[in-house]
Amino acid sequence: MSQVSKIFRRFVPQLLHMIVLPVFFFAFMLIYRPLNSVEFMGNEWFGVHLTISSCIILLSAIILRLLYYYLPMKMNYSLYISWCLGEIIFMSFFVALYIWLVRHKPMPYFEAFASSFQYVSLTLVIPYIILALSLRLYDYHNKVDDEAAGASQRMRFYDDRHNLKIVLTPESILYITAEENYVNIFYTDNGKVRSYVLRSSMKALDELCQDHGLVRCHRSFYVNPVHIKVLRKDKEGIVYAELDAKDMMHIPVTKRYYDRLSEML
Repeated sequence: MSQVSKIFRRFVPQLLHMIVLPVFFFAFMLIYRPLNSVEFMGNEWFGVHLTISSCIILLSAIILRLLYYYLPMKMNYSLYISWCLGEIIFMSFFVALYIWLVRHKPMPYFEAFASSFQYVSLTLVIPYIILALSLRLYDYHNKVDDEAAGASQRMRFYDDRHNLKIVLTPESILYITAEENYVNIFYTDNGKVRSYVLRSSMKALDELCQDHGLVRCHRSFYVNPVHIKVLRKDKEGIVYAELDAKDMMHIPVTKRYYDRLSEML
């Protein structure tokens, strides 16, 4: 199954989940009072218990959504649905624990948990679906707009927190090199060579570079074949790529990548 869109990993969608989930739960339960929710939470103190339960959901959403945002993991749609289900279970667990302890329910805890899961899941499935569809629709419209404007040919560089940092045309990029926990992107802008330091890894840029014609020439370098003037071997037998930009360093080319790169020139 395909990977979830990058928009799902940005901070604003996480903030929306933190706000929308508890607010929707509070409003829905207060207005409709589904099934036996009043009996479960207590008729006399229903509003108080509902408010505290909504605060528990708010705190749970903050913890889990920040965890989702900061964890460097790839996730397809099946895993994302599982993550959302896990959030609902987590919230239900603590809502049930609160109701069970405060009301001294004469029932086993796991029976209280089953009721809590029923109310939380049936209520929150609505905002989860609405938020997911809204993000997909927003992402789709962005892609359509990009294609219409010719931006689909541009390279969008995101940092390790999935935040968009710089957009460049492939032909403007000279080479990309790794520097510890960062990569340095060298590109031309109005005839001048500029660089941009991005907190990311070479591995994270593999697919982006390959899709836009950049070629791996070294463990720590991606080079744009369009800007290679010549491949030259020094006295020690080490191959370097000389670029057409003025005063640029020569890019090392290892034997592993030499044949492929030379065929492209």
